This record gives sequence, C-alpha cells and structure tokens, in this order.
Amino acid sequence: MTGPSLVIATEANDGRWSWPIVPGRYDTAVAVRPAEARAVLELGVRNLRQLQYHDPAAPGWRVIARLLGPLEAVNAALDSPPTAHRRRAMLDVIALLLTHSAQTGRSYWGWDTQEWTRLLGRTQAEFRQHAPAWAGDEVRPYLAAHAYLLGSFNEFHQLGSFQRLTLSWRIFGRDRVTSEIARIRTVLGTWGYQLGQADDTLLPSVACQLFLLNHSPHLEDMDTALFDRVRRDRLLEGSQLNTLHVLQRAVATLGFSDPPLQSTGRHSARATGGAKIWEQWADRWHDTSTLTPRVRGSIRSTLLRVGRWIAAEQPDAADPTDWTRQTCATWIVALDRMKVGDYVQRTAGLGDRLGKPLEAPTKAGQITALRTFFRDCQEWEWLPRRFDPLRALAIPRSITALLGPTRG
Repeated sequence: MTGPSLVIATEANDGRWSWPIVPGRYDTAVAVRPAEARAVLELGVRNLRQLQYHDPAAPGWRVIARLLGPLEAVNAALDSPPTAHRRRAMLDVIALLLTHSAQTGRSYWGWDTQEWTRLLGRTQAEFRQHAPAWAGDEVRPYLAAHAYLLGSFNEFHQLGSFQRLTLSWRIFGRDRVTSEIARIRTVLGTWGYQLGQADDTLLPSVACQLFLLNHSPHLEDMDTALFDRVRRDRLLEGSQLNTLHVLQRAVATLGFSDPPLQSTGRHSARATGGAKIWEQWADRWHDTSTLTPRVRGSIRSTLLRVGRWIAAEQPDAADPTDWTRQTCATWIVALDRMKVGDYVQRTAGLGDRLGKPLEAPTKAGQITALRTFFRDCQEWEWLPRRFDPLRALAIPRSITALLGPTRG
C-alpha cells in the first residue's frame, strides 16, 4: 500500500506538545470524489480493516491515498500501548471513517460537531446503534481522538462518562499529562486537600477536560479566560465545579491565571461529595431544612463524607432512593472502623490526630446526621419508606457505652 508521507508536526525542543496534524498540508476537499467512493466500495470492509486477507497492493489504496494519509498520521501520533488489541481498534477506526466518508459523499474534513457526535454516540450504547457490527466498543475512544485531531471536535461534555484522562493520554502523551497533573497535586498537597492524593480521580478528570478544551496539556496555557469560559458555558457541574475552583487556585498559585473569584451562597466553593447524585440530595436537604445554618452545614459536611465513602466503597448506593436497612448497617460498620482523616476533603488542621480511630462522640454525631437526613427525606415524601431511620440508623450499644451518662 502506498500513500503520502505522514505529515505530523514535531514536538518542540522544549518538550511542549504541538498539534500533530497540519490540515494545510493535506488535500482537505470535503467532497468525496466518485473514484474514491468506488475504490472504498471495491476494497471492501475486510480489506479496509487490514485483516488476514488484506491486499496492500490493491489499486484502490492509491486512489484513496489523500483520505487515508491523515488517518494514518493520527494513529501514528497517538500514545497508545502497542498491543494487538489496541492496534486492531486503531485500524478499525480508519476503516470506519473511510466507509462513512464514502457513504455520505463527504470527507471527515467537513463533518460538523453534530455528525461527529452521532458517530461517537452520547453513550456507548448510542455508538453501537450507528456503528457497523464489526466495530467493537474499543473503537470509540480512538474515534474520539480522530474527531479531536481531524475535526477539532471538543464537545466531550456531551459524551457522558467518557474517559477524558485516557483520551488525554492518547492525544497529549501519558507522561506529559501525568507530569502536569502531578504539578497540581503538589500544590494541593501542601494545602491538605484530599484532591492532592494519588488515588483521587476527580481532579485528573476535570484537569483533562480543560486540557482538551484548551488544545494544550500545559498548565502555563491555562489562563483566566479558560476558567471563565468553562463556568460561562456550564461545561462542568456539581462536584466538578468545586474541583474547578480548587484547580484554578492551584494554577493561580503557579502564576498562570488569576485566582477564582470568591462568592457566597449556594454557588460558593464549598466541600464536595464523591458521588454526584448523593451530593445533589445533600444540597437539596440543606436548602430545605429549617435547622440553623450552623447545624445544616455540619450535617451537610457529614453527608458529603458519606458520599466520598460511597464513591470509594459502595458505588451502587449513590442514590439515597436505593438505600436499605442493609446499606445502613454496612455504613455503620465502616464508620466504626474509620480513622481521623478518612473520606474528608481536607486534612489540614488535623495534626497528630490524623490516622487515629474516630472517637465515640464523632461516630455518634455522624450517625445522627445521616439519620436526620433520611428521616426528613421520608417525612417530606422525597424518598420511599424502605426502612425506619430511627431503627436502621440507631447508635450501636458499642458506641453508646463509650459516650458516658450525659450522651445517652
């Protein structure tokens, strides 16, 4: 098979990433020529997928050289593990894009966001609806990389739980992305943020969303306008917005942007819970309860700690609607074994208490907070009465025995 030499922008000498595909050096005509469409049809899916009976000498390859070259260039630029499985997926993306171009009569250079979104699907199930049967699920992430580098597709916030970290590794290089995120974590770690810990997944996801949006994996390129745009266009929500606030603080500390504006009220930067739907329920309760602001804030803080435990240990319990008496029992057992600093957002100020067992009054207070939440949600008819909070979330005798006579 012969084709144009790969046109890939080289990495700058200072290690900075640069866009690997330069459209101006290719024939970017949108219309697929009749000869190209016939060549794709004659080559057939088996040949296009470059399987066992692939014929690299078939004349059709020369006819579609101007369509094939950029696709091969993208694959050559990706930082992908050299496994047969991934190589197969990368080749299938080429076959998929060539067949779609021939079928529509329009090359990928002219596809708009709507067409790329339809190909990618807003979910994996949607992708399967439009993709040919031979294109496996592993094709979709590589298709996203082609959409980004060839079509400047950048609507990843529309693709559900798409793995932005993995996509960023492929496009920008795993070592480079990891290094930049480590710089952020170093700053946050000095402030005592749990987001600075290596096992956190929310920070990398939000950071990579910004890398992709900014067409750069470098913190130096994250200016104030980028953070303002994310908020203005509502590209992130829930706990991601709080992470954005913390991320901007770190970038500002490094000297690359202005710090985030301080705000008050509902949308101020405050503690977040690991499970998004749980955090939404916690906020709904907080904004409805008639308890004093201080008590509501304390209970919300406890609820978000429960949300982080859910995200780490019980992801199926993220929706309070699904909680049962058994879920309550599981949480109480976990709480009884927790230590100071577990599932908190910030460890600053804990001092030498960090890592020590929780004291009985702390455990009792957290159980009471969760009991109050479920009791209110049931009384307000937000949740079905699947269990009695007074019984399922009663303080165990092993804890009450340590509280003393004044805490009975």
